[in-house]
Amino acid sequence: MQEDISLNLTLFERHAELTFLPKRDWVQKLIGLIPIEIAHLIAREPADKCNDYDHVKDFLLQRFKLSPEKFRQLFLFHHKDDEKTWQDFQHELQTYFDGWTLGLKVNTYDQLRELIIADQTKEKAPYDLREHFLDEWSTINSPIELAKKFEDYEDVRRTIKPKQFKSFAKGSSNNHKYFRGQEHFHLGNNGNEKKYFQSKRTVYDKRIKQLTCSYCKGPGQYAVDCTKRRKDSKNNKSSSSPVQICSRISKERIKTRKITIGNKTFEALIDTGSSVTLIREDVSKGIIEQSNLSRDIVVLSGLGKYEVKTKGSFQREIELDGEKYSVTWHVVPTPYLEFQAVIGSDILEQAFVGFDRKGVYFRKHEDKVWFMHTQVYEARIEDEIEVKHITNPRIRKELSELINNYIPKKTETTNVSMRIKLKDDVPVYQPARRLSFPENQAVNKQIDELLDQGIVRQSSSEYASPIVLVKKKDGTARLCVDYRKLNRKLVKDRFPLPLIEDVLDKLQDAKVYSTLDLKNGFLHVEVNEDYKHFTSFVVPDGQFEFNKVPFGLSTSPNGQFEFNKVPFGLTTSPSVFQRYVYSIFRELMRKGIVIIYMDDLIIPAKDEDEGIEKLKKVFEVASKYGLEIKFKKCQFLRRKVEFLGHVVENGTVRPSVAKTIAVKKFPVPTTVKQVQSFLGLTGYFRKFIPAYSKIAKPLSDLIRSDNPFVFEQPQMEAFERLKKLLTESPVLSIFQQGKTTELHTDASQQGYGAVLLQEAEDGKLHPVQYMSKKTTPAEKKYSSYELEVLAVVNALRKFRTYLMGNHFKIITDCSAFQRTMDKKDLVTRIARWALLLEEFDYEIVHRSGQRMQHVDALSRYPVAIITSDTLTARLKRAQQEDEYAQSLRSMIGSNNDSDFFDKNEILYKYVDGRELIVVPRDMQTEIIKLAHEKGHFSAAKTEGVVKQEFFIPNLSKQVQNVIVNCVPCILTNKKSGKKDGFLNPIPKEDVPLSTYHVDFIGPLPSTNKKYQHILTIVDAFTKFTWLYPVRSTSAEDALDKLKVQQKTFGNPKRIITDRGSAFTSKAFGDYCTNENIQHFQITTGVPRGNGRVERIHRTLIPVLTKLSIADSTKWFKFVDPLQRILNSTFNRSTKWSPFELLIGVTMRNKEDLHLRDLLMEEMMEELQEQRDELRQDAKKNIQKIQAENKRTYDRKCRNAPSYQRGDLVVIQRTQFGTGLKLRPRFLGPYRIVKVKPRNRYDLEKVGNRDGPKLTNSSADLMKFYSPG
Repeated sequence: MQEDISLNLTLFERHAELTFLPKRDWVQKLIGLIPIEIAHLIAREPADKCNDYDHVKDFLLQRFKLSPEKFRQLFLFHHKDDEKTWQDFQHELQTYFDGWTLGLKVNTYDQLRELIIADQTKEKAPYDLREHFLDEWSTINSPIELAKKFEDYEDVRRTIKPKQFKSFAKGSSNNHKYFRGQEHFHLGNNGNEKKYFQSKRTVYDKRIKQLTCSYCKGPGQYAVDCTKRRKDSKNNKSSSSPVQICSRISKERIKTRKITIGNKTFEALIDTGSSVTLIREDVSKGIIEQSNLSRDIVVLSGLGKYEVKTKGSFQREIELDGEKYSVTWHVVPTPYLEFQAVIGSDILEQAFVGFDRKGVYFRKHEDKVWFMHTQVYEARIEDEIEVKHITNPRIRKELSELINNYIPKKTETTNVSMRIKLKDDVPVYQPARRLSFPENQAVNKQIDELLDQGIVRQSSSEYASPIVLVKKKDGTARLCVDYRKLNRKLVKDRFPLPLIEDVLDKLQDAKVYSTLDLKNGFLHVEVNEDYKHFTSFVVPDGQFEFNKVPFGLSTSPNGQFEFNKVPFGLTTSPSVFQRYVYSIFRELMRKGIVIIYMDDLIIPAKDEDEGIEKLKKVFEVASKYGLEIKFKKCQFLRRKVEFLGHVVENGTVRPSVAKTIAVKKFPVPTTVKQVQSFLGLTGYFRKFIPAYSKIAKPLSDLIRSDNPFVFEQPQMEAFERLKKLLTESPVLSIFQQGKTTELHTDASQQGYGAVLLQEAEDGKLHPVQYMSKKTTPAEKKYSSYELEVLAVVNALRKFRTYLMGNHFKIITDCSAFQRTMDKKDLVTRIARWALLLEEFDYEIVHRSGQRMQHVDALSRYPVAIITSDTLTARLKRAQQEDEYAQSLRSMIGSNNDSDFFDKNEILYKYVDGRELIVVPRDMQTEIIKLAHEKGHFSAAKTEGVVKQEFFIPNLSKQVQNVIVNCVPCILTNKKSGKKDGFLNPIPKEDVPLSTYHVDFIGPLPSTNKKYQHILTIVDAFTKFTWLYPVRSTSAEDALDKLKVQQKTFGNPKRIITDRGSAFTSKAFGDYCTNENIQHFQITTGVPRGNGRVERIHRTLIPVLTKLSIADSTKWFKFVDPLQRILNSTFNRSTKWSPFELLIGVTMRNKEDLHLRDLLMEEMMEELQEQRDELRQDAKKNIQKIQAENKRTYDRKCRNAPSYQRGDLVVIQRTQFGTGLKLRPRFLGPYRIVKVKPRNRYDLEKVGNRDGPKLTNSSADLMKFYSPG
């Protein structure tokens, strides 16, 4: 079944029909002919389906159906088997051709002509075109579209890099003899595999006479056509599903590379179209013992339907271009692979593979940024640095050359070096901390590197600080020095920083901006010779000191060392580095060419030409002083940049949205607790908000215990207004150097938040910026104090621009924070954070959680933002293709009053002070779904979430459409509006004992006679009730009591029950049949169908509970008195008591026994005359009450939908209990199999969801199943 499942099934059906095999036996016959894995798949189908041939056929076709491209390959390369007839061969070709053309919906001669021409065009396409359009190769079947794509590609190729593809320009695909296959279901690996195909058949025809079979050594054939090999392959055929591999591929013009595994070097084909990496068996024997191969065996097949099973696999590193990569190698038997190895696409997870004039090159992903002495092609620069916004080709070329040619030459120096001043002369000496053997090895390696680079040197200082090993993201360890004790003795080095407002003012005349990020900043600066001994650090076997300020302070177990360069971890290091950078660029700063704030460099310009000239001057100076630039973090010639917490664009400066996004995006509260948290945030700043109490009153009222939680328009208006006030002046302040500053932080498992506050002119602390962030899955596992430290660390990173060089307080409700920071031995994670804190000048203040509610709100309800970089990019592309968006964009220039505007090539609409992205039509439903599915909110709340970031016309209607078609909401939400269907009263007879309503109630506390239930029987006409205590709800107990009834009253005409197991049993059904009683069962989940007995039960339970409160097991003693009272009580439906209607006299009770005796004689005389009149009167009263009940019920209802046979619906869950409260309210989907009177339906379940397979329901408990 490996070639085409549909062909195999067709042949099987033909054979079954010719042999007159009954269709019911087809599946069993088929299972004996297919691989065992596929038979197992069939066996896992539902029991009633796995023997249905039509179902099995549909299942197999859906699972294993070949794509049109695969059919094409089979049609082109199919050969006749020796054991098959020419008619079979013709039928197979016809099947493959039909599969190819019909799969592509080719139905006319013109469509077929286009398909054939497009196919021939592809056959003549060169290799680079095939590679470029690989993903869409099989989907482009229009020759005109194909030609246009090819021409566009070649135009771009010539423009960008004419010589880059030169080696592929000649020849056609026929010369390559190299094809890609397409996806095919692979059972063994549960995935899709790319395959190889050999060259076209014409190549065989040209060379067939010169060939010798490498398998049987016979003349005139390839090994793939060898009859002997074909027979051997069938004998060794595996039952696994196939994955294709290349067999014989010409080396002509194919890209290969020398690779090294251990000490063995060999040639490998580079084929990124293959998803597996292969190695020939004879080559692998020199690398690994075959007995050590993994059992991870796959079956590979090539042209001609032959299968090759791998010998196993192994894991080894290979070396390419000086870098090592970990690769899984699949070992292939030697005769089946011409190349020594094939490198597949799994290498792409670790490296970028490119082609240049010299051949194939590899570059590790983390090494995307070029090195300073390496020439880089322009095309690669565009991949690493975003320059697409530069439309002028000349400017783009100049920028590329400027970056490529940058080399830090270090021809000049400054007089700035690190000088360390201590508060006293008492040395700080701490012994080395113990390290494990692997840690010692890592330390040794890094110390050697630092010594080679001149960053550290051997030391014998009386000062010594210990090292800390900090894990990096890739799992390796980085060495840092724990300078916490030394920092306490340091005299702070205050470097005066300019006012942020003054810096921003200098940017307002510019239109184009570039920002630079320096690499390894501290390591540029020398430590003064007289102060290097202070930087000394110690390891188990040695001591060192710094020549320069190191980042991450490394160590090695060879003694004691000290720094030549400024180290990371000293409190004064940032100030020294700032002074160093200022001294280098002082002249350019004076001329306004570059503006520097701490280590942030920005280059403003009036246009791109001026921007390039200024960049040249900055690069020239940076190169002279040997500054290394981290290009991947730089921005060049941008119209809009973020700088110092502000957005600078077109000469205007405004606060960054990031400053207030934590408040603006605060989620709409859905519980009282969330309202309390929001009021805790806003209430902290109430002194800055006039009439705060009045504004917040709609929200404050929600937290009162006597008020229901209803979040409607007044609450939403108060919520939005408070958010707006919190993000504007006078609440929000602008940061100023030298003012009293506090950082308030808090954390929870949901997230962490922070508020940066500063004293304003009124002497009060105002917020400067807010922060809110969700915890990652890994962070949720942190302990509480780790989360508190994490909140502080991330806040410091966020507000670094403001806090560096300023003294400030960290306010936290974690009392253990300071003690944690003072510990000698810290866990790795905390140690890394503690060292980061050493850059700042702070003090920690503990404050109780009650006084930190403003930050608690930001941590417990972190902002959930819909937009992401990927989504924004897609919106941008979709806007460019959307006519509606383009028409709005065209209005911008002609209509000054338009609320629409362009920003970063994205169309926005200004609504109520917010900038909302205009969503194109094709993405509107997707955006609404994203918002709705964050919590499957109601329509109003979903609209609120969307309106935080997006503008969509007619939003309300579209939100309703999305919610109506949301499957979880269909299954979970209650039906809204009036109920479907009107009340259908059961017609009543005008005589007693004609209709019984029967039901059980219980279980009740077990009595000494083991009674746990009551069987209730109610006469429909008279309402006379019989109550029988029983031990169970079995059919036997029910029938026993009905037989008691029968002895006195005979049989009723009909009995109405629910669908309990006693009443659906065969015994109960047989009894009703034998006694000629009609048995009606009410619809599932519609208790009103048996309403009379249900009402009795509602009265019975509380009365029994009260009567037996002293001993709940004695309830059965009160059943008979209750029955007597029920039957002697006036009934509003009949206007008589049940006893009077049934017997014709008033029941004698001991309370009025004497009176009854006196009246009995007269009543008995009148009874016969009155009985007929009483019954007629009772019938009229019953009909009157039924009509009244119907009117009352119908007022709340509407006409039921007209469900039809075959409709898909969901039905309301009617049983709830332990563990079911959070289950969906509705079950399904179900298919309607029968439409019954009175809005009742018989249903059959579709799929394997919860719920009975066969059931019935009524219209008011159903709704359409219509997921979008």
